Amino acid sequence: MPLPSKRMLSPAEAAEYCGGKSVEWLKTHVRVAPTRIGSLVRYDVRALDRWLDSRNQSEPATGDEWLGLLDEG
Repeated sequence: MPLPSKRMLSPAEAAEYCGGKSVEWLKTHVRVAPTRIGSLVRYDVRALDRWLDSRNQSEPATGDEWLGLLDEG
């Protein structure tokens, strides 16, 4: 996915940026603190990129992912 033209994303935009996930998924799983700008909540694209880059894709991140692996094997 190409980088968005803006640096600060709304929760819905940040969830989409993280792979088309839901806002609830974003709040539960992404370890990036949002920034408040007045009454707005925004996620920094650079912080999201660092978090995404740091994830070890070979290890499941959620209980559902672990259960999915058990179902496969």
